[in-house]
Amino acid sequence: MSECILNRRQRVLQSLFACCAAWLLWQPAFSENSAAPRAGSPEDRAADFDQMWREVNESYVYLGVEAESWRDVRRKFAAQVESANTIDSWTSVLASALAELADFHIEVDPRPSDDWRPVPTCAMVWAEWRNGEALVTGVQPGSNAARAGILPGDIILKIGGRDVGADIPENAAFGLRSHLLLQHLAGRRDSNVDLDLRTPDKAVRSVRLASDCKIDRPEALVSSRRLPSGYGLIRFNNSFGNADTVTAFDQALATLRDVPGLIVDLRDIPSGGTSTVALGVLGRFVARRAPYQMHRIPNFGRPDVERVWLEEVTPRGPFQYTKPVVVLADHWTGSMGEGVAVGFDALHRAEVVGTSLGRLNGSVQTVTLEHTHVKVNIPEEQIFHVNGTPRHEWNPPVLVDLVAERGQSDAELAVAEKVLRNQLVKSGR
Repeated sequence: MSECILNRRQRVLQSLFACCAAWLLWQPAFSENSAAPRAGSPEDRAADFDQMWREVNESYVYLGVEAESWRDVRRKFAAQVESANTIDSWTSVLASALAELADFHIEVDPRPSDDWRPVPTCAMVWAEWRNGEALVTGVQPGSNAARAGILPGDIILKIGGRDVGADIPENAAFGLRSHLLLQHLAGRRDSNVDLDLRTPDKAVRSVRLASDCKIDRPEALVSSRRLPSGYGLIRFNNSFGNADTVTAFDQALATLRDVPGLIVDLRDIPSGGTSTVALGVLGRFVARRAPYQMHRIPNFGRPDVERVWLEEVTPRGPFQYTKPVVVLADHWTGSMGEGVAVGFDALHRAEVVGTSLGRLNGSVQTVTLEHTHVKVNIPEEQIFHVNGTPRHEWNPPVLVDLVAERGQSDAELAVAEKVLRNQLVKSGR
């Protein structure tokens, strides 16, 4: 097993608070990775492209049906690797090669200037293929798309002046077609996205979405309020990557301790986050230590060995909120946000309401290429609901069809309040 694989295994073990002493012994080995990214020589790039290829081939846990096409990637990109003599062109080659895997959780750092914008972070419009058409099923609140008046139920006719699907291979599988549709809707960095749309009443209009990917959201890490119904609502403002979010959440929960029911809103976590925040939040809702998600690393050191374990959450804080809870989650609930939604369900601590989630595969590990010091984030650990459902395939038990509810102000919240009322009636509160 290569040294890079060993380093990765040590990082995985460290994240589990196991083998900490052994992990520390490895730190000097990759202190050189702090060097600035560079294009390097053709020999450097060839060696690093091979390192990246081997890392994916050996450790990317979702290779599956893409394994055959991945075998040809080195030959396919050899000429581009040879000529990529600037850092931007070099990272563009890496990103293009990795795009063959159709996985939004794979990233290159630094991002090339022509890279596709990240999904779901910059997916202002969410669409799905239905009956051969690209149907808008969600619009990110506060986004350029929302300001432009795009609504669920609109049909996307053209992207950038080209018929929708024109750049998608005819023989592409449904999963790849869906991936490419969202990718083209997000657009490339520093480029506007021009859409031609048809509304349910057959009106056709053109919309230009500015390239800034700007979302109107509160500056606070956490927002909270009492709803007219008397329930409390706590919403995270894409803040799962900030450890201070735990303190902000604790403060919000303290002010809502007396409400008869609570809605935890995870619909603005498109950029994912850390386990510290996930465990910090879930720990306020459990009375005893319990599992909230399952991990799996296949090929753990050798092809016939795999590592599987349950990750548990422990009670924390001055009190646990024990009254009924409903969780809101949707397309912009990504990665660790998905983990928290899954965790509430696995712990039987809340009903989850919303749409399909961000669909980000597993947990990523950061690999630094030896010669050019470019970083690549690759999913090398599978994540599951404790019942065995892959996290990226799990859906909220209470699904809301936003197309059917077109035009209603926050239909998901309305359903959440209804579910919470039913919980309170059942509990006799």
